[in-house]
Amino acid sequence: MAQSAVAVDVIGVSKRYGYLEVLRSVSLRIESGEFVALFGHNGAGKTTLLKLIATHIRPSTGTVKIFGEDAFRDSGIRRKIGLVTHSSFLYDELTVRENLLFYARQFGVEEDNFLDTVEFLGMNRWYNVRVKQLSHGLRKRADIIRALIHEPNLILLDEPFTGLDSETCDVLVNYFRGQKQRGNEKKTLLIASHSQEWVKKVCDKAISLHRGKVAGEFSF
Repeated sequence: MAQSAVAVDVIGVSKRYGYLEVLRSVSLRIESGEFVALFGHNGAGKTTLLKLIATHIRPSTGTVKIFGEDAFRDSGIRRKIGLVTHSSFLYDELTVRENLLFYARQFGVEEDNFLDTVEFLGMNRWYNVRVKQLSHGLRKRADIIRALIHEPNLILLDEPFTGLDSETCDVLVNYFRGQKQRGNEKKTLLIASHSQEWVKKVCDKAISLHRGKVAGEFSF
């Protein structure tokens, strides 16, 4: 089946936790190959929206489609998604290599397939170092490699530049620019961020959230 030209289609989505409505009738569409920023103040609903698109939580109402398929009915949809959140999915007591091999086995990926990404993101030197010994920036790089290990078509990043030094931010920007230009397989990127300075170097356009609703959309 051919992949839909629409990577993300969010239709009338709301999310409630008890009496608290975090998202309110959100609708947005992201075309395959677009690199999009998601802006909004703390509490605007950015992280909740990313988790919904990643299928980590379900909407209270509405529909989420990923590449034309209902995200919560297609059991294979997570293979097309790579997610990086505030919380790392890496195990502190394992080395970077051991963590990556653990996730690679889940997707049937061989080590040789992701060593280029390890090298590009400058993690060779720390490849056999335990994650608990890494700085925040190095841990973030390792977590991004973990999220990309199965070459997902849709990449979701929650505040990837927060707390990072400018060198690491530059490395990430250059990597994602390269992803956009690489090969015939289109990658789609959605970044929730407060940092317009860095996001503008990667993304084509931005969607703004305010109090759980889409407040606007604009191009860079």
